[in-house]
Order: sequence, then structure tokens, then C-alpha cells
Amino acid sequence: MAQIGSLTSDQMTNVCNSLVSRCSGGNTWPPSLAEFVALVADAGGGLLGLTTSDVMAEYKRWRNESYRYSCSEEFPWRHPVLYQICTGLRRTGVERQMTQPELERHAVCQLTKWEKHLSEGRPIPPVRKQIAAPRHPSGPTPAQLLLEQYNCRKATGLI
Repeated sequence: MAQIGSLTSDQMTNVCNSLVSRCSGGNTWPPSLAEFVALVADAGGGLLGLTTSDVMAEYKRWRNESYRYSCSEEFPWRHPVLYQICTGLRRTGVERQMTQPELERHAVCQLTKWEKHLSEGRPIPPVRKQIAAPRHPSGPTPAQLLLEQYNCRKATGLI
């Protein structure tokens, strides 16, 4: 009751629109209590103040505009947790060849995970530039040195 009572008119409109889209999609009316609470939680934005539609909108914006930046860390994220969620969505979506509805369900799971993470008092890691991979020293590799020694021995007739 407290969660529903704290909704603004815009959030209540979002809940009602979600209910209408659920019904037009073939779901039953009225929704179960669990479904309704999930819709209210999604409209309320939870601890992060983000909804699934916010996450998907940022994911789409990042996917369409990321070519302008040299890396994902330089992209102007609207919230630090969106970097964590969107990069994970992209990686998982490509690995599992997910469809749009599957991506949205995965976004819900990720958003719930990060809200739980926050409720436990753990911070959201800041967006940081990744450390560059170590560079190998120039010159021949150990395998190339062994091949060179082998070829020398073969040329002198020791092998």
C-alpha cells in the first residue's frame, strides 16, 4: 500500500498504460497481486529511480550513438549503473542471440540485481577506463628462437 500510495500521477499513468498493454498482449485481467506489484515497482523506479523502459532507452541510445566515442567509458551515461547494465546486456545479448523481449526480461533482472546490490549498502562502481592489455616485448618469440637454433643446427649438419 505504501508503494502504491507514494506513486506520482505520471507513475500511476505508466502503471495504467502497462496494464492496458498487458491486456492487449493477451494477458489475463485482472493481474495477479505479484504482477501488479511488479508493474508498480517498475513504474516507481525503485532505489535507483530507473525503470526498465529507462534502461532500454539508454541501451538503444548507447547502441546507436556509441560510434561517436572511442570507448563505452567515454559515452555520457545518464546514470552510472546504466554503464554496468547496458554493457552486460550487449555482451549477453550477443552471446545468447537474444530477441528484444528477452533483452527486456534480462534488463529487468539486471535492474533488480543492482537495486538489491544498493539495498545491501554496496556502492555502484564508477565508470572507469579499462586498463590496457600488457604489451609484449618486441623481438622474436621463444618459439622463433628455438626454430632459429634448430635451423642453424640443421644447416651445420648436427641434426
